[in-house]
Order: sequence, then C-alpha cells, then structure tokens
Amino acid sequence: MKKYAYLLSFFTVSLLISCDDNNDSNDNQSINNITITSDQNTLNQRLDLTNAGVISLENNTATGKFAAETVSTSFPLVQIAEVKPPVDGNGKTLQASHVAVNGNYAYVSYIMRGDVYSGAIDVIDVFDPYKPKLVTSALIANTDITSLTYSNGNLIIGAAKDIDKDASIKNPAIVINMQLSSGLLTDKYTVNALESRVTTDVAANSSSYFAVTGDQGSLFKINSSSKAIESKATVADLRSIALSSDKVVTLSGTKGVNIYNPSTLALQKSFTTSTDVSGAKRTMDFDGSKILISEGAKGLGVYDVNSGSKLQTIGIATAGEDNVTNAVSVNDGYAFVANGALGLNVYQSGSQYSLLGALGIAGSTNYVKSSGNYIYVASGTGGLKIIKMEKPNATFANCTSYALYNQGANLILNSNEVKSYQGATAINSAIINSGAVLTHCGSIAVLSNLTLNSGGTFNMTGSLSQGKYMQSNATVLTINSNATLQIEGSVVIWGDLLLNSGAKINFIGNNSSITIYGKVTKGSNVAITGTYKDTENKLK
Repeated sequence: MKKYAYLLSFFTVSLLISCDDNNDSNDNQSINNITITSDQNTLNQRLDLTNAGVISLENNTATGKFAAETVSTSFPLVQIAEVKPPVDGNGKTLQASHVAVNGNYAYVSYIMRGDVYSGAIDVIDVFDPYKPKLVTSALIANTDITSLTYSNGNLIIGAAKDIDKDASIKNPAIVINMQLSSGLLTDKYTVNALESRVTTDVAANSSSYFAVTGDQGSLFKINSSSKAIESKATVADLRSIALSSDKVVTLSGTKGVNIYNPSTLALQKSFTTSTDVSGAKRTMDFDGSKILISEGAKGLGVYDVNSGSKLQTIGIATAGEDNVTNAVSVNDGYAFVANGALGLNVYQSGSQYSLLGALGIAGSTNYVKSSGNYIYVASGTGGLKIIKMEKPNATFANCTSYALYNQGANLILNSNEVKSYQGATAINSAIINSGAVLTHCGSIAVLSNLTLNSGGTFNMTGSLSQGKYMQSNATVLTINSNATLQIEGSVVIWGDLLLNSGAKINFIGNNSSITIYGKVTKGSNVAITGTYKDTENKLK
C-alpha cells in the first residue's frame, strides 16, 4: 500500500514487541530486520571533506546578495565534514530527518521519500574536533526513521513502518526503544505500535519517554522500565514535542501548543500558533521561559511558554514555495533556524532575537540541531553537514585587556603597526606587513588567504582555522622571510602552507598542535621550534 494513503480507525493499541538474541518468534523476526555496519573502511567512504574549511556567516539576508563586506566578524565557523546519506538494500538513497546528541556521539535518522518505507541511523563521533568519524550505521528495512532522542543508555526512535510487510501491526506509527552498547547501535530493542500513520517526534526524561503521532494524532507516555504505554492525550496533527522539568509541550499544525503535566498528562495550558500546511515536519525548542516554534511559511514564532503570549515573529525574508521555517535549535545564547531553500539563519538571544547572519546550504535545509560546539544541518538528499563553532577556549581567556576585533572583514596591518584582539573573530583574509605585530587571543577563522610579510609577527593564542579544504583555487597561509607565526594552542590549515626562506614557526607550551590538509612548501633556513603535535605529519 502507498505510504500514509489510508483511513485511520479509532482504537487503542498497546502492542509491545521485544527483539533480542533470545527471542525468535515470527512476530519478532518480522520487525527485527536491521543491518548494522561497523566496518570503518566502508563507513569512511561516506565522509566527504570536499567543502570543509572555514565558512562565512553572511549578514545581508534582506537582499539575498552576499558580499565580502557583509561577513559577520564575531561568529567564526568551520565546516568539518559532510556525511553522505546511506543507500538502502534496494540501492535507494535515503534522506536525513533528525539528529540527537549525547556527549561526543551524534545520532542521525533517515527516511525514504515517496511511497516506499526505508530508514537508517548513523552514529557520528566528534571526540576529535576536526576529524569526525562515522563509527556505525544501521539500515532498518521497511521503516522510516523520523526522529530520535537519547535516554539513559537507550535510543528512543520515532518511526513509521510498512504494515504490508508486518502483519503484527495495524497502523504504521511505532516507537522503538533500542539498547545501546557503549553508545553504539545494537539489534536489541522493543517496539510500541501506536494509533496513527507516523510517529512525528519523541522525547524522554529520567523515567519515561514520550511520542507524538500525526494525522488524528496522540501524545503517548511510555514507562522507561516496563516499556508499557501509561497514558495518552489525543490531539490532531501533532508535529513536535519538547520537555522541560515540569512541562510536556506539544505542537499541532492546526491546534497550536498544548502544555501537559509530565506525570499525569493533565492539560495545563494551550495557546494558538500559526496554522501550518498538512504533514510538514516542524520543531520547537526552549530558551528559558521562551519557546521558539517553527511555523513554516510564517517563519519563526517566539512565545512566552507560561502565558502563551507571542513575543516576536521572525518572518521569512523572501517568499517562495520552499522558503519555510522547518526547524529551530537553541544553544548557548544562539538560535539556529532551518529555513528550507533559504539556508540556515543564526540569531543571538536577547529581549528580541537579533540576526547575526545566514549560511547558504545546498538543497533544502530541513532540520538543525546544535549541541556543544557543533551545528548539525540536514539538507535533504544532500545528507548531513557538521559545522563547528570556533569558541574561545577558557584556557586562553585571560586576555581581557585586549579589545574585541572591529576592523571589518579584511584585516590589514600596515608596516610596524601593532594590534591586539581577544574573543571570537571571523574574517575573509589577513595581511600582516613588514614589522607589524598581530596578537589574537581566543579563536580566529580566516576564510581565504593569511599572509605574514617579511618581519611580520602573528602571536596566536587559542585556535586558528584558515582556508578551504584542498580546492583547485587553494587558499594559502604564507609566511615570508623573517616573519614569525607563534602558536599557543591549535592551528588547522585546510589549504596549503607556504614557508618561504627564513620563515619561522614557534610553538609555545607543551600542548600545541597543527593540522595541515594541503601541501607544505618549504624554502631554505625555515625554523620550526617548540613542542607540538603535527597531526598529519606535514612539517617533517
């Protein structure tokens, strides 16, 4: 049968199916159709560094025209990798749908567009900040994986299953509780069959996990220990769920927001939001007492979660069928908003959210999740982009006497000029001329070329990222005769390093490192001193 093309009947289903190595019943076999791949050579083929390197956050989104002078200079970003979507057992490419994060692991779910049900889950390890690893992947036949969240050593998974391939369930909507092994996927899981055509979102706290279903729709509360459905509340067209310590919040495309007691699912409050098109995925997230809600063509709505009053509307700058707010994620004072064909917008929190800028994303920006120093962006069939925010390391934060950078997108120090800056800095390019001294303490990202001319000095404390990954028009970090780059911290050069005759690099302390992805060209009498880790062995 075609995906979602049927009428729903109203009946209560509480089917609990357990799949483990000691249970071989026919029902369990029918849903235990999972193929886990941990072979690193196979998985590495899906990691793509083609577009890796420093990227710029543009802040002239009103016109859609991005130019050098519009680059935000206070929010340095590096795209560290793209993860190509998996191909299922029938050779069809899947599409990223959701991301959950726990510690160094990011869990990515996938669905199949069209009438066929097929899904997958990836586990990505970002322990090494600039070298993410796809450590395991699972293909799950006949099942779209729509959403997931981590809970107490388990992965809670929202899904829709092809009922023509599984006679044990009557409706496609299911929620899966998968046991993890040291954070990695296993084939041990339980399944609750629900009452709708798709489970649109899931969430969890210490004792329970929750699922919402679309179409006629219900909110389900499930006991984490017994895996039994404890209670439910019926609301049409549910899209998303969010939890706080004392609230369960659901979003309906037609009924707005409902707020429930997490213990009893007693309704505490409700308020309306913008009516949305049928069936589209939307998300929401908390920012203190505010709740941010993706509202499709209406943009982003900001509400007071206690009163229900609308505090701010952040509209879509350019109208268009694919220009819609699909998802929002709040992290450390910033809101990241997935705006479909318009890419990813970044806002700074405050009494009102202020736009820092936008990232153009190839394809449609369908989903975003930010956690720690990372932003994970799902872009349709383009897979997943992993973007790192270059935040100043607290170890190098004692430079408070320095000013924040304020010299524009291109930094040029004239001969013998001395400048010192702190904090997070993003620039297009930098030239340090003869006798000039630049000191930067914190994090700095240089999109294109960085040049130290004869006798110039760059004292870098914290982190430096520069250039783009090994492209034909390669970006270059150039150190000329008697110029010095002093490093206390970490440097990542995504392009090439040119050390002309007499160039000097001096590493300070015992924990400094350098990563160079491009080629290194050395002239005569180049001096490299100090203790350092050369991750790619390029400075031999």
